[in-house]
Amino acid sequence: MKNIEKFVVSMLFFIVLGGCSSQPKFVPYEGAGLSIAVVGQAPDVKESQVEFDEISFDEFNEVALRKYDAVFIMKENLSEAAESEYALIYTGVHIPFFFIESNKDAYPFIDPELAYEDSREIPYHDYYATSFLQMDTGEQTTVTYGLHNDEETEEHVQALYSQLFSSIETSGKGQ
Repeated sequence: MKNIEKFVVSMLFFIVLGGCSSQPKFVPYEGAGLSIAVVGQAPDVKESQVEFDEISFDEFNEVALRKYDAVFIMKENLSEAAESEYALIYTGVHIPFFFIESNKDAYPFIDPELAYEDSREIPYHDYYATSFLQMDTGEQTTVTYGLHNDEETEEHVQALYSQLFSSIETSGKGQ
């Protein structure tokens, strides 16, 4: 009888211990196929149903961008993306824009008077990406995305991109 009790207690211990794992399991995006324009170098992701098209600022206009489900603007292009000539594009295309590795809100991009370098960082947080979407109704949505535990590991970055893809699909543009 004591052996059975020891076995049961041991099993309960391992079940409880396994449930306390500090490493969460990240789930890749498994939704609809997405077509995303990228200003800069496209990220390396595991989702095969997500197609990236690297574009330049020469192709960064309302007509060209309407064919995509979303636009990613990578870190090396954030300053140029905030130039006043592009401000109306963010509010006119009605697809989500993601500013990757930006800890600033969407204001430097949608306000033609505000330069990226002059805009403030979001205080007390270290976000990895910010999204902006102006809907056909005129309603604007801004969302910030952080890495798990603010740790920039390959797994955490992959999980963040999966979250961005889900957000695109939820916005109605990826369907």
